[in-house]
Amino acid sequence: MSVKFNKIWFLLTFIALLFSSLYLYYTLSPNTVSPDVYKFFSHYTVEKSIPYHKESRIINITSFLVQLIFLLWFVFGGFALRLSKTCERLSGGNYYVGIFMFFIVLWAILKVLSLPFSLYSFKLQVKWGFSVQTLQSWWMDYIKSSAIDIILSGIGIILLFFAINKWHRTWWILASIFLTAMLFLQNFIWPSFIAPMFNKFTPITDPVILNMVNDISKNAGIKIDRVEEMDASRRTTLANAYFYGFGSTSRIVLYDTLLKKYPQDEIKAVIAHEAAHWKENHVLKSILIGSLGIFIMLFIFDILLKTSVTQTRSSKFGHFVISLLYLFVLLINFDTNPIQNYISRQMERQADLLSVQYLNDKDIVIKLQVDLAEKSLSDIEPPKFIEWFSYTHPSTINRIRAIEKSKL
Repeated sequence: MSVKFNKIWFLLTFIALLFSSLYLYYTLSPNTVSPDVYKFFSHYTVEKSIPYHKESRIINITSFLVQLIFLLWFVFGGFALRLSKTCERLSGGNYYVGIFMFFIVLWAILKVLSLPFSLYSFKLQVKWGFSVQTLQSWWMDYIKSSAIDIILSGIGIILLFFAINKWHRTWWILASIFLTAMLFLQNFIWPSFIAPMFNKFTPITDPVILNMVNDISKNAGIKIDRVEEMDASRRTTLANAYFYGFGSTSRIVLYDTLLKKYPQDEIKAVIAHEAAHWKENHVLKSILIGSLGIFIMLFIFDILLKTSVTQTRSSKFGHFVISLLYLFVLLINFDTNPIQNYISRQMERQADLLSVQYLNDKDIVIKLQVDLAEKSLSDIEPPKFIEWFSYTHPSTINRIRAIEKSKL
């Protein structure tokens, strides 16, 4: 077997390098801030966040480029084929044992490559006062998440190769259906089994918070019966909240840092925002959009297998196809960042505007955005390309502008 760098690989790689170059350019270039930013923030607040975000972005893009360069070299430099033959020999000709061996080696190499950046990112969070974890605690989280990753990824790789070899023409359809089912299933598995491995979740019993929830429930026309507190303070000083699930698994989770450090009116604004996600079924919509993305992604990967991999007498795909999959997923996720993040920003913008209606108050929602930005060192107005490419939420100033224009 052999693999060639065809036009599709070239296009995916070209887009990734173009986006990477622009990301680095706008990260390193001075940014102009609009005058209306200073209606809400001091010059000190705006300037203070710049070095933190510059360093963080450089870490992220460098980590991506290191993995991309390695995988391109590994796949198209012939090293994946050599490792494939070695695994085949060491496995005694057992196809799936060889597949698993190849996967373990590649997974370990990529982990080693990304580890320095993960550690540097952790140190950066500590440096700026956002993380309160000890190094030992961080390592425990890293080991647990890695264990979950290697188990689930290993099972997924074996199932994928079984499908590819058994159903040559339709494997991508069957795999898409399976992964879509897994997206739905994770909404039941994650809150019950995975999330409790990292944090403690307790139902909120504070009558003040529960009254807020009841008020917002009535205004939103929904029944919010699950609001939980997460012990985020064991790791971070940052405040947050999120909504996930659908149907019986729907719930709003509030960080204990939010409940301890923010005034009640802002907590209520956060609950209103998460209630909007609940009302608009954003989790379900995200899963459906994600499912469509999976179908498209696997369809393209099927074309790549047929056009860039040359088969030999064996009817089974070589172990090295695992490295093609890793490279493809890395590229396609990076290249489609603008699309994924645009959809996310639209949902967040909708939740912001609905929260204004539920509260019948713009000022509280704006006050929350200002407080969140100041305490988390948000980049108030990042370069337009950075926001377009990498922001899952609108930037702080764009959120405030949209709220100011909204109608009560």
